[in-house]
Amino acid sequence: MVELRSAKILVVEDNKDVSLMVCDILKYHIGCEVIRAYDGEECLIAVKEKAPDVILLDIHMPKMDGFQVCKILKEDELTKRIPIIFLTASVDDLKSKIRGLELGADDYLVQPVDNLELITRVKVMLRIKRFIDQSGGANALNSKLSPKIAHELRSPLNSIIGMADLIQKPFYGTLTEKQKEFAQIISNSGQELLKRINELAD
Repeated sequence: MVELRSAKILVVEDNKDVSLMVCDILKYHIGCEVIRAYDGEECLIAVKEKAPDVILLDIHMPKMDGFQVCKILKEDELTKRIPIIFLTASVDDLKSKIRGLELGADDYLVQPVDNLELITRVKVMLRIKRFIDQSGGANALNSKLSPKIAHELRSPLNSIIGMADLIQKPFYGTLTEKQKEFAQIISNSGQELLKRINELAD
């Protein structure tokens, strides 16, 4: 069973500054073990040696891009149930999102990464991984979320969606266009995750 502080998260990002920032955020706010890889080949080696609970995977990398890595991992019985969060370059990069989901990716984050959204999405994926482990691996894919786990997933998401919508109200001051964009991304992403949780729970 995956507990947050005992979890292992693999960050695959060829930009070392971005990688360091993401890793520091995860270590500070979740307290988990964070593993780094800087290209697709290093990622596959790290997955085999470390067996991470969640993978944050950049799409655009040298040698082997994120799509190729995702395809390899999702076709392997030993690794196909590890949740993968794609790191995309643009909120408007719809083709990349669709292709990633078709290959089996579980979620995506837009760079530059918002700290709150990063932490929330990783925590949700860790809880999903815990559910998969508790439910016996492959059987979990055809199972429903228990009311308790669904509640654990919904509660923080509802708070985040509510706060993201609240800060956009004129009563709390005027946001810059970029701040409005980030708040809307958080809200939309939360709604997407909530929809998936509700589908599994129904």
